[in-house]
Amino acid sequence: MRNWVLITGCSTGIGRALVPLCRASGWGVVATARKAESLADLPLGDDLRILALDVTDADSITRAAGACADLRLRALVNNAGYGQVGPLELLRAEELRAQFETNVIGLHQVTNAFLPLLRRERGARILQVASMLGRLSIPLGGAYNASKHAVVALAETLRLEVGREVAVVLVEPGAIRTAFRDSLPLVWGDLPERSQGTPYEGVIASYLENRKGQAERYAMDAGACARKMLQALNAKHPPRRLVIGWDAHWVGKLKALLPAAWWEALMWRVYGLG
Repeated sequence: MRNWVLITGCSTGIGRALVPLCRASGWGVVATARKAESLADLPLGDDLRILALDVTDADSITRAAGACADLRLRALVNNAGYGQVGPLELLRAEELRAQFETNVIGLHQVTNAFLPLLRRERGARILQVASMLGRLSIPLGGAYNASKHAVVALAETLRLEVGREVAVVLVEPGAIRTAFRDSLPLVWGDLPERSQGTPYEGVIASYLENRKGQAERYAMDAGACARKMLQALNAKHPPRRLVIGWDAHWVGKLKALLPAAWWEALMWRVYGLG
């Protein structure tokens, strides 16, 4: 019988890249996205199921779990998420709340809904996709930083609680070259207008102008990240922590080595806060 993996957030980026890689490796894939029509271009086959799954909607999660009850579900990849950008003092409470609803509460609800199915299979595993920003923080990313710190804590705790039955892999990628940054102007809405007349006005304008180009030059391709994750899916003994990307490896080490004042000065300079 075929082993199946359910992946959240398959419309773009890492999730989309992971779907064909898993299928080519012999997995059956339950590809999910908030809108199922965004997955309509995936090649059909008996190794693919497409489901609408909104991780912020408990009923949607319950329906998706019910639709997988007949499968030999051996893996779950909690990949869905987005990044709210903006200085904390301009961030509205509802924006912070929405960030946690998707990146943290949604991940938690999906995990709990599918754990009973995963427990049925020997060698099952869950990949919880956090970020290098779950271990350090950068300016203008306070909401995202906080959500990914929470994902790290949830994953490490879950491993202590269920790790003997279901392996829990904490995935910590660095910067990924995806549509993630293209959607920033949509995510932060009227933030540029809110920033007018504040010390952040020029910083936000510079962020919009420069970050996409920097990501194109330095970020990892989503496919390269997905290939590393596939290794964890296929491993007999999956790793506890999967750090992906040169920046994820080295920026954390740099922060640990530098005096705090030096690290802060570096961040101020990089982000134009000074």
